[in-house]
Amino acid sequence: MWRATKLCATLLFALFSFLYLYCMQADLLACFQYILSDGLTSYSPLVGGLIITLLLVFLGELLAYACSLPTPFVALSYFPSAVLLAVISGGTPKSDGIGFAASGWTWVAVTAVVVGVCMLLLRKYASYIVQDKYRYTDSWPNALLFFLMFAFVGKVGNTNDRLHYQLKAESLLNDECYDEILEMRPGSTGMSPAFHAIRALALSQDQRLGEELFRARGLSGSSDLLVSEHEFLSCDSLEYKFYDFWGARPGKHLQQNPELFFQIILERNLCDSTRRKEVQDLYLSSLLLDRKIDQFASSVVKYYPLNDSLPRHYREALILYKRIRTAPVCVYENESLEENYNDYLTMSRNKVSAQEVQNKIRQSFGRTYWYYYNYR
Repeated sequence: MWRATKLCATLLFALFSFLYLYCMQADLLACFQYILSDGLTSYSPLVGGLIITLLLVFLGELLAYACSLPTPFVALSYFPSAVLLAVISGGTPKSDGIGFAASGWTWVAVTAVVVGVCMLLLRKYASYIVQDKYRYTDSWPNALLFFLMFAFVGKVGNTNDRLHYQLKAESLLNDECYDEILEMRPGSTGMSPAFHAIRALALSQDQRLGEELFRARGLSGSSDLLVSEHEFLSCDSLEYKFYDFWGARPGKHLQQNPELFFQIILERNLCDSTRRKEVQDLYLSSLLLDRKIDQFASSVVKYYPLNDSLPRHYREALILYKRIRTAPVCVYENESLEENYNDYLTMSRNKVSAQEVQNKIRQSFGRTYWYYYNYR
């Protein structure tokens, strides 16, 4: 019975460890390996996940035979492996290396002491407790222990969505998989500026920047279109690849002024002619992100005819511009969008709490430029 229980415990831990490493932490571990090796080696999610899992299982097997824990508590022999798994995935990449939160180490230390004491006591007294007093079965104590161990790994390991989305986007950017970047759906979690910049680059590559830029939440201004120094975490060379598309790289004084940066590229023809339209969209989008709607209205006519071929967000911006200016420099007409904007205004004038109004507007118009202009 002990061997069968141990075999089940081994298979369960191995399955959890591999899936955790391969599906949840692959990009994080790839970043760690790049940092620790100074970019000399790369991490393979499949091979790395298998090797780490085999080593952790081997450690658990050694402890299982060395400690000879009673059958209902065989799962505890994998606790040191679970601690190592949590430590491996518990760091946070930084520009100067890898950092570990003090709270994570506290969890590890306290839990290790408690479990170590429990293992010593169980080795001496568990057979008496199990057989003579409570008559426990052999399966559910192990199941409960594994549940607690897996919860411990999830607690100590780095599961920050913001970080993981950025690392995944960086990996896809390095492989030039722009379609897969656009398929990422962060949900309501606020994303990092680097993620927004990578997404904007992917949208511009696919000629969709003016159609979908404001569908993402968490945009804060035109600075989301550029990546500052050391903002990429997984590979230093990504910064060069990112700016290679535009034929120029902003200095410190232009880093905080993306509008001027893209304008200089256009005026001096620094980018390849095949990418000029993409830079035009980035320039116009930078104006919209900074709510410079007057400058946008005077600039958009240089690059687009004022008809329904305009990208969606440009049309929304021009409808808004016409409504809030008494003497607009250009006028765009679209009956359907006019009706939508009227609905937007009607909803915004609803006499309920401001937060409730904003929530209702976000549900119906959260992916429009109107919502960004007024509420973000």
